[in-house]
Amino acid sequence: MKEKILHNWRIIILTILSVIFFYLYSWYPYQTAKETDFKFASPDETANYFWTQKISGLTAGDALESRYGSVLSYFEPLNLIADDAVMPRSMRSDDGIVKPVSFLGIILIYGMLAKIFSSWIIIYLTPLFAIIGVFCFYGIIKRIFPPEPPAAKNIALLSALMLFALAPYWYYASRSMFHNVLFIDLLLIGTWLFITGKDAISLRIGKARIRTDFVFIFLSGIFIGLAIIARASELIWLGLVMFICWFAYFKQIGRRKLTVFICGVVLALLPMFYYNQVLYGNWHNFGYSQTVEQAQNEVAADNINAVGAPAEQIRPQYAAPLKNKINKFLPAEINIKQAGKSFIYYYAIIFWYLFWPAFFGGVWLSRNWKKIDKPQKLYLIVFIISSVILGLYYGSWEIHDNPNKNSTTIGNSYTRYFLPMYIMSLPLAALIIVKLSALLRNKYLIYGAQAAVIIAFFVLNFQAAVLAKEEGLLVMKDNLIKDANQVKNISSQIESEAVIISERFDKFFWPEHKVIVGNLSDKSRPSAYAKLAEQGTPLYYYGFIFPPGDLAYLNSRKLSEFNLELEIIRLDEENRMGLYRLLSL
Repeated sequence: MKEKILHNWRIIILTILSVIFFYLYSWYPYQTAKETDFKFASPDETANYFWTQKISGLTAGDALESRYGSVLSYFEPLNLIADDAVMPRSMRSDDGIVKPVSFLGIILIYGMLAKIFSSWIIIYLTPLFAIIGVFCFYGIIKRIFPPEPPAAKNIALLSALMLFALAPYWYYASRSMFHNVLFIDLLLIGTWLFITGKDAISLRIGKARIRTDFVFIFLSGIFIGLAIIARASELIWLGLVMFICWFAYFKQIGRRKLTVFICGVVLALLPMFYYNQVLYGNWHNFGYSQTVEQAQNEVAADNINAVGAPAEQIRPQYAAPLKNKINKFLPAEINIKQAGKSFIYYYAIIFWYLFWPAFFGGVWLSRNWKKIDKPQKLYLIVFIISSVILGLYYGSWEIHDNPNKNSTTIGNSYTRYFLPMYIMSLPLAALIIVKLSALLRNKYLIYGAQAAVIIAFFVLNFQAAVLAKEEGLLVMKDNLIKDANQVKNISSQIESEAVIISERFDKFFWPEHKVIVGNLSDKSRPSAYAKLAEQGTPLYYYGFIFPPGDLAYLNSRKLSEFNLELEIIRLDEENRMGLYRLLSL
């Protein structure tokens, strides 16, 4: 027994920490779901949860009776007179049929798991996958950087420990309805299965002999395919990486294993192809297709601006040729200056305690190129190529999720877009920790130094993910509960059939109430408001309080043109928020 414990002490440590970190990752979704009745800080999370729940409650009868051939849609009759305006963010409406605007992987995967195990598990699935991902990451890095004597020279264990605490991984494992961590974890699972199945293994069951290598390779294809449907846009770097790895090991992989792998990938992609065809008219169309006007409105609503892509340059995507279908996931142009700025601020500065160790670890591998093994060479090549593509691809957009444009915060979308780069940095950082700690020579001092570094890494990441003043999980929780309670307090004054216009509170009113995303200065929407008011639909606006002069201007100029008038229902002076009703004159 003692020998088994000593032999498996690394796995025991990871198992104990997995229980602890599952609790830590689950704390935020548990607290916010309990206090807000499953409201989310992002419209993407709100939409993903809604559609996931819809799938989890699906019955065979529901599927047969679906008027539009898909459970991932619903019919909103008001959109036939309101120019498809009645819907929350992260959705689109085509002739009254409201559909997701997202990659469908998280919805399909979590929806089916929730259908099996009950819908209460939905918000805890990303924390669970995050834990599994750490174990697979450990297995992958152990193959690439095998343990050396003494036992303290264990890059894989240090990498896994650092991944548990890595701030952006922790943050988005907790913001559990984003699909970035799910993508990473499915990719890690698929990669570990592929590495495990790469070497021929056979298992005898009775008289039969099973080629378990093919089983592992096929399952690897399944999980890699699921990762793709979770975030198809990542193929821009993942496709190249898979080709490089195949080229490096094509003799060992062989045609048969490659064929089995591709079959697994294609099988996993079939649901995405099916729903793309049903929802968006073509198997290679995605919900992100949008008109110029929709793109302008969404950019304005989310405070996201594209460098080199003023509103008039955003490409329309309906009936677009193949070039435009590719362009829908690309910035208007590659902007090296902006990409460099994004990389510096959202890697070298915000996570300096990861960047610099990883940088020197990469330098060490480069200087010892002739001495290191093929897997380590391949890993460094893949890391550099992936980082360059991610940096140019996502970094060329100037993104300001936080209204404070001068602030660098963990809640900015860069931190989830750069997540693969951060994670691939960990073994390089662990490598330099091992090399420096080995200078101490005494194994107890080595263990102590490495433990101290890991503890410091945990503290710094805990500060960044949980305690950060602007967008840490603690602040996010408090703000989310506060905003949800504000909306809950006024809901009793709004008819159940009412439509609420709001620029950012749609995620709290919906789906209990129908919503329109916008403000009363939006030139494209007053005609839709007028049509709804004329046919008797109760219509409200919720947003920042209008000063008396602005309210008078709206009523006398902008709204009067459409025979509309704004009436005060309730003003919350403390939070500077007001509820108004739009009346037809």
